[in-house]
Amino acid sequence: MQRLLGWAARGTGTGDGASRGSESAAPDAGSSTTPDDSAASDVTSAVAADTRGDYALAVELYAAAIEKLLLELRQLETEPERVQMRRKIHEYMTRAEYLKEQLRRRTPTPPGAAPSRSTQGTSHSRFIAQHAQHAHAILDEVLDRSPQVKWDDIAGLRVAKQILQEAVIYPSLRPDLFRGLLAPPRGVLLFGPPGTGKTLLAKAVATESNATFFNISASSLTSKWVGEGEKLVRVLFEIARELQPSVIFLDEMDALLSTRSASENDASRRIKNQFFTELDGAASSPDDRILVMGATNLPQELDEAIIRRLEKRIFVPLPDDDSRGVLLRHLLSSQKSEISARDMAAIVKATAGYSGSDLKALCKDAAMGPIRELGARITQVKSEDVRGVSAQDFKTAITRVRPSVSNATVEALLAWNALYGVSAAGS
Repeated sequence: MQRLLGWAARGTGTGDGASRGSESAAPDAGSSTTPDDSAASDVTSAVAADTRGDYALAVELYAAAIEKLLLELRQLETEPERVQMRRKIHEYMTRAEYLKEQLRRRTPTPPGAAPSRSTQGTSHSRFIAQHAQHAHAILDEVLDRSPQVKWDDIAGLRVAKQILQEAVIYPSLRPDLFRGLLAPPRGVLLFGPPGTGKTLLAKAVATESNATFFNISASSLTSKWVGEGEKLVRVLFEIARELQPSVIFLDEMDALLSTRSASENDASRRIKNQFFTELDGAASSPDDRILVMGATNLPQELDEAIIRRLEKRIFVPLPDDDSRGVLLRHLLSSQKSEISARDMAAIVKATAGYSGSDLKALCKDAAMGPIRELGARITQVKSEDVRGVSAQDFKTAITRVRPSVSNATVEALLAWNALYGVSAAGS
């Protein structure tokens, strides 16, 4: 128990070190991360109730502390602090889950009787505490902690940025102006060829609206968490509510939310239904500031139910000439280069049909040109003596790195966009 107390026990002197067995064991809690007095008080009281055997009260107090700590998690500036805070949250979630199990064993619920308030759990944090394993997976694997992305970090896609600013960013900055018919959408679909920047757009939305960003692949719900996807979806939305404003980004959406069929397995059907339920709940609650963003390369395979719920459907196309020029110059900005403006214009023309990821692969291959020609001299040449990337390097690279998106794919996406979407072309 003493190790579970962490900062709360040391800061207040509460906790007698009485062990509950291996189920209460946790990593040493030494850390400079200190929660506010309210959360510390809740943990201290929870541990005191836990120690004297009042498990029902302890669960209530652990849940209250978890709720406050989840909110504090957003405010921490350094990754070591966030790691320590996530560890403490997981410890309290695990302990609360264990106590819930002890309560169920100690006092069986009579048939037809409703669980007591203490054991039923009505708040978001209480539900999260009951599903510690899933919550820990989300905090560790789904909550995105990669560097923030801003609009200026994304080359091109001017129209896509404008649509997202009007639909999401402005309402988050001035909610008083966006009511009634101007209320922001709760669902956005980004569709287009692979490698065109859909994930970057979603991250930029989260950054510009100061929202917590959850990044999850639909395929992982049906593979990595086999049989647990339904619970994970619910816990994901509960944590998103605790940390709102939140952006939940579901990549490869077609892998989960494709058109329903008789051959669909039961697990996929349950996950899909749970997702619809959570999305409807987020859309109907005026207090929830949760935006669901999906991305797909195959919008034509999506279930009509999800198409209807994702009100803004934005086509993210292959980069046009201007966008390719911006992307290429950005990719080469940190590289020694011998490419003239005329050379760049020729490269832009030669790369029609390349996606953003294709252009990155092309630039990497071209940048290897000066290194390849060194051969055995690579161990002796000074870095400053290596020549810059040339137009010839790009000519060679273009023969090695070809576009990854077929004309048939582009035509199918354009046809779907004409029926359901809004074009995001433009530089």
